Amino acid sequence: MRDEFKIIVEFFNVQRSVFFSYRWDVVSYFIGLLIQIMVMGIFASLVSINVNIAKYGTTSFLQFFLIGFIVHNLIFLPRGSLSRFIVGRSFPMLYASPTSMLTIFLGVNAWNIVWSLLILALITTTFVLFYKLTLHLNSGAILVILSGFVLIFALDLFSAGFKVATKARQDPLNWFLNITSQLVSGLYFPPEALPWWLQPISKIHPERYILEMARLTMGGGYSLSQIYPSLINLTITTLAMLLIGYITFKWGVKKAMQLGTLGHV
Repeated sequence: MRDEFKIIVEFFNVQRSVFFSYRWDVVSYFIGLLIQIMVMGIFASLVSINVNIAKYGTTSFLQFFLIGFIVHNLIFLPRGSLSRFIVGRSFPMLYASPTSMLTIFLGVNAWNIVWSLLILALITTTFVLFYKLTLHLNSGAILVILSGFVLIFALDLFSAGFKVATKARQDPLNWFLNITSQLVSGLYFPPEALPWWLQPISKIHPERYILEMARLTMGGGYSLSQIYPSLINLTITTLAMLLIGYITFKWGVKKAMQLGTLGHV
């Protein structure tokens, strides 16, 4: 266990050193981040929508928008963690190493996850201090975010299996969910404000319900019991997708090994 932990730390340190070695990129990243935060505040303060925002537990569109942004970035942390790793150029070499694949997987993603969480914590703190964002962190909010996180990982598991078997750059399921996410999931606008012809797509998009429950718990302070029925539905969807993702991943890896194309881009 200790050796595995040291390997993960070494992966983390190497990636951190590489990241900060590009000094202008780091500086420009923070400048861009500052501009993005300012634009989000200005955008949300200028938008007016004829929709009952209070039903989402938020007092204003600004609160609605900021909570959606935070939750969206939290649950999408595992996106690409496995699918990018398994089709990467370094995968064949890492696959042949004596280290377990779980340790390598954690090591490869350690820096990205930690850095993303630190940046998200900085953004959230800025929202609280300068935009007066009020957040409630209860068991309901934690379980909603955890379920969403696992669901996105399950979708990436499916994506990894599909990509490694077909050598495609994108899988159809994640492609569809990604291109519709910002428009129909309620990330920027309440779903009921969408045109009628987009409503059916919105109703089948899982992120819509994650954001809805997250806003109710984090913004409105709803308890776990108040969102329990919706959370059960999300949990069932997550477990089903996790099973589908696992089966697809196993199939993809098995097919690639039979064809001798595992690790080929």
